[in-house]
Amino acid sequence: MGRIRVLLPAALSAASAVLFALSFPTWRWTALSWVALAPLFVALRGGGLGRALALAWLWCVVGAVAAGSWFPRAVADYFGQSFAVALGLFVGVFTIMAAPYVMAFAAAYRLLARRFGPVVLPLLAGAAWTASELGRGRLFTGTPFLIGNPWALAGYAHAQDLPLVQIASITGIYGVSFVVACVNAAVAEIWLAARHSRSRLRPALLGLALAALPALGALAYGYAALRAPAPGDDSPPVKIAIAQANLSIGTRWRSDLYGRNLDVYLRLTDAAAAEGHPAIVFWPEAAMTFFLEREPLYREAIARVTRPHDVELVAGAPRAVGDGTEPLYTNSIYVLDPGGEVRGRYDKQYLVPFAEYFPLRLDVMRRRFGRIRVFEHGEETAPIPTRAGPAGVLVCNEAMLPEVAAARVARGAAYLVNPSNDTWIGDPQYTEQQLDIARLRAVEQRRYLVRASTAGPSAVIDSLGRVRARTRALERGLALGEVRAVEEISVYGRVGDLFGGLCAGAVATALLLRRPRAG
Repeated sequence: MGRIRVLLPAALSAASAVLFALSFPTWRWTALSWVALAPLFVALRGGGLGRALALAWLWCVVGAVAAGSWFPRAVADYFGQSFAVALGLFVGVFTIMAAPYVMAFAAAYRLLARRFGPVVLPLLAGAAWTASELGRGRLFTGTPFLIGNPWALAGYAHAQDLPLVQIASITGIYGVSFVVACVNAAVAEIWLAARHSRSRLRPALLGLALAALPALGALAYGYAALRAPAPGDDSPPVKIAIAQANLSIGTRWRSDLYGRNLDVYLRLTDAAAAEGHPAIVFWPEAAMTFFLEREPLYREAIARVTRPHDVELVAGAPRAVGDGTEPLYTNSIYVLDPGGEVRGRYDKQYLVPFAEYFPLRLDVMRRRFGRIRVFEHGEETAPIPTRAGPAGVLVCNEAMLPEVAAARVARGAAYLVNPSNDTWIGDPQYTEQQLDIARLRAVEQRRYLVRASTAGPSAVIDSLGRVRARTRALERGLALGEVRAVEEISVYGRVGDLFGGLCAGAVATALLLRRPRAG
């Protein structure tokens, strides 16, 4: 019996993590998300605090492995390490960057369960879960050593559930997570009542009814938003195209790769111009493998294609800063007019630790590729000017940070652009999850979003999160669509993460003002 008492909670925690992961791509069994967290909540209610913290850590690691099975393999390839070392790094990353927040939730949830009954507890548990996700996403972003890790939040499992996610235009992604967590907590209360106290079953069912109200409210708002004219509908459409070459220059810089792949992107651009007559063509992050501003001959080669079609180009390339023997580099996105002249540039601000830069110059992996694979943080800049209006750029992982998208819109972005380099990962599980994340940024900010990926799926997403055009993952192709400029600011764009902050405040207030129940 003692062994069962130890193993059963661990099994519940692991099962919860697997069910949670199955609600994300590529399985996308979204319905599981409404019950996936319940086994974890049940497991947390027994034993001591130490066991609860261990179960929370186990849930985080198992869930990360299941929802991010691409990560260890990609890390092994990227850093030139064995799979075992990559798996250890993977566990370490999520132990540091994600597990503490789930463990904080576990501690708060146990305290809340001692103070509140099954009627009110689900709502407070949902608030506590939301606060933990907010902390995971926002804390340490922009610091010299770490960046927020808002990956695989509960709400992202519903990215394709358009009526439900419209609430994100008010609450951000955290509002979607809240409604999901509330229902899970109510299911856990029914589970516990059925096992231990039939007298608590009626209050638990009442708790489920109350916990369902936020979800029903979100759905009602979402259906109304989808029936109303979409933001931007009154703006003139601008035809665009996205060129997806599905090419990579690998993870290590070599001089013989300089200028590689330009011919492929030019052929795709020529085909897009002939087929769709776009005003703008988008290439992904790192599409150009040369220093654009220092290469007039390459710019002229681009102009030979863009000039006859009168096409503006938005594309990624490294940028060398300084004229010394060892210049610094930025990961940049350029706007080129049809004549090949640079009209705007954005330098990526939020770099990936140990992949694009080494925090505190600490090269723990001894990766030693140097040169244009180690970047400097860019400065805050205005949106880049394009024919479709000012574009707020979110390079690759920057699209995971809701506050960064909000900052782009606050500075005048009429639409968003998400150029990404995904070829080195080469896994549809990752790329489909990233597309879901981009869709939520479009909903939150009520902006069209252009996702230009090296490996796909590339997509044009409208201001309600609807995918209007897309490519297949891991294939070469074109996406032809249109974008519309939007000027109005969403509620979320104005108030930011107020909802998440209110959730954190509600939990803190409940813990401070309510004493534990007797018995």
